[in-house]
Amino acid sequence: MTPLDQALLAAHNAQDSRALVQLYQQAGKSALAEDETRGCFYLTHAYIYALEAGLPEAETLYYTLRSYGREA
Repeated sequence: MTPLDQALLAAHNAQDSRALVQLYQQAGKSALAEDETRGCFYLTHAYIYALEAGLPEAETLYYTLRSYGREA
């Protein structure tokens, strides 16, 4: 298990929405270089957690996903 996977699990266990948004964004950005579908999968998770927590990152994530044709 990668350090990022461990951090995601810890954030889920702690129900830390802010950390989940940051970690899923990190995973998404890293994955986009190799696999657009996988990258957008992670970014969608970041978007959902940002929406649920009312975080301002939701707007940027929306437009990022939209630019990849994954309009919410």
